[in-house]
Amino acid sequence: MLDDREISSLEALSNGWRVIREALPPLWKTYAISVVCMVGVAFFTGALANSTKTIVNGVFVDATPGAAWRVAGLVIAISAAKSLMTYGSALIAAIFNRSISITYQKKLFEHILNQDVAYLAREHPPRQMAVLMQIGRSAGRVVMGVCNRAVVEVLTLIALLGVMVMQDPGMTLLCGVVFPLIFWLVSHLSKKIRSATKRELKLAGRYFEVGSEIFDGIKTVKSFQMEEASIARFDAAVDKAEKRVLHVARISATTVPMMELLGGLVIGLFVVYGAWQTADGSRTPGEFAAFITAFLMAYQPAERLSRIWVDMQKQMVLVTQMYDVLDREPVRMRYGTADLPRAHTPEIALQDVSFRYGEDAAALTGVSTVIPAGERVAVVGSSGAGKTTLIDILQRFYDPQEGKVTLDGTDIRDISHEALHRSIAFISQDVFLFDGTLAQNIADGNPDASREDIEQAARRACLEDVIATLPKGLDSPVGPNGQALSGGQRQRLAIARGIAKKASIYIFDEITSALDPENERAIMASVIAALDGATLIFVTHRPSTLAYVERVIVMSEGRLVASDTPAALAQDNPAFNSLFEDTTPGHAG
Repeated sequence: MLDDREISSLEALSNGWRVIREALPPLWKTYAISVVCMVGVAFFTGALANSTKTIVNGVFVDATPGAAWRVAGLVIAISAAKSLMTYGSALIAAIFNRSISITYQKKLFEHILNQDVAYLAREHPPRQMAVLMQIGRSAGRVVMGVCNRAVVEVLTLIALLGVMVMQDPGMTLLCGVVFPLIFWLVSHLSKKIRSATKRELKLAGRYFEVGSEIFDGIKTVKSFQMEEASIARFDAAVDKAEKRVLHVARISATTVPMMELLGGLVIGLFVVYGAWQTADGSRTPGEFAAFITAFLMAYQPAERLSRIWVDMQKQMVLVTQMYDVLDREPVRMRYGTADLPRAHTPEIALQDVSFRYGEDAAALTGVSTVIPAGERVAVVGSSGAGKTTLIDILQRFYDPQEGKVTLDGTDIRDISHEALHRSIAFISQDVFLFDGTLAQNIADGNPDASREDIEQAARRACLEDVIATLPKGLDSPVGPNGQALSGGQRQRLAIARGIAKKASIYIFDEITSALDPENERAIMASVIAALDGATLIFVTHRPSTLAYVERVIVMSEGRLVASDTPAALAQDNPAFNSLFEDTTPGHAG
């Protein structure tokens, strides 16, 4: 998803400005309030620095009765006003940051999800999610870093410089010598930050990926006592990422001591110059105190600005990576406009279909067959025989490089996306459930399903006994990916979701692999009765499934090597018999 190209300073700045142009206008009313708060912060900071002159001259040099109380009240009032403005500015910044970050995270997720299956198969989903979260957050950080944090510091710096100019223009001009040195230092560090950030992002995605893999296979990890090895893998990935994070931190931290050193040199010169000016009466102690206070206070926003700039280099690299993703045209299948009648089961025909994944060996070679409307057919073969590729092509997750697939004579490439996927329901052994209720997961198969439709689908998938044991029945939560259910219960729920779809073609991939024989027989009989008239394709290794089909397609090394009834194949087909030795399938229904 991310490339390794070098990102220039100009490109990073351009993309930083782009995200500001996109994100800020819709929020301009709220931002206007933020600007008022930021101006207030700067004004009252300057006023606080300038009050030092009044404190020294009015309280300690030319003291008058009650002066201390008046000056104290003034300082407290200025501090309170500044605190109120600071709170408003920080609160709005936090709201903006979250709002903008969420907006771009949603855009990234939608963009990635709209890619075709081939693209998604190449990119590891956990790594994508880690990268998506990180680069999405960068959009909010850039907007707030530039439009809030930097603006506050710049306005504050201007206000304090104004105080310094009022007290001593000459010394203020002397301060200008320091700024080119600071600018050179920050520019030098920025290039290193941009380069280090790209590597940090990739490593962050890697340790998220490793952790996800371990928890996805937690039962295998526990069964094979792989805890120590898994911890070592994760620790290695985290340590590698942490080294990169510390590398970035070391570069970023360089600005602070350098600023401290430069600031100390300038303050030392000011003390000598100020003592001379005060001694000959050119400046009052209060004016010198106000100047030094303003300078010391100005040092803080100047230091923060340097840190903001360094941080923005990192965030703008991430924003550039974000736009690399968003500007990339989604890799999508091109669909036609042909429709398929809703209450009609089409004939499926494969004509000399061949397919390979990239440069790999052919996954399918010259596959041809016709599946009449309403037929129940099994697709069998050893691992790697081409079964999964065949059903992926039937669903048009991939297009064959040669040959074609037709429904009632219409090439599926000419059929509209909505019509094709409305007509096909895929129920996999790798059951995927959303974190919702049983009813919600069944309704995912058909958003227009009524409560009665949902209940009927549940009955046909033999879920009544499961529903009866749950406190809220169909409205009971299943947990993330159905963790509250057993493997067999999850499979039955997936079958119910497929039944609710009311498709005309059903593809079942080892749907009863987690069921005992008794439940398998009950569910198969119920499913076949419920889907009467639909074409049913069973991808299976289980001989028991063959009792429910009219024909078996035998795949071997990407080729269709046999196609006949289960009984006929059992009599004289070596390829079939090698798969189902010691089994003589019958026929049911």
